Amino acid sequence: MSQHYDDDGEDSVEGPILLNAVVTWFRVYQVPFDYKVADVLCTVAFSLYSQGLGGRQIADYLVENYNGPMATLATAPSSSSHH
Repeated sequence: MSQHYDDDGEDSVEGPILLNAVVTWFRVYQVPFDYKVADVLCTVAFSLYSQGLGGRQIADYLVENYNGPMATLATAPSSSSHH
């Protein structure tokens, strides 16, 4: 017996777009996955997506503006506690 969900047609495409952009960043910089870094990148990616940018544009922005894991620390919400 198959199960049907009422919201099957309401899946958004933003999840895969944002995920692909963040995964691209990790691949370009060849760093192991880190949840804190991913959280910062996802926040930026979502903001760019809500401004109308597409997946490739978001990935390009992340790669060009966040040069490795250390670059994400400057924008992390808790970074002020380290200064």
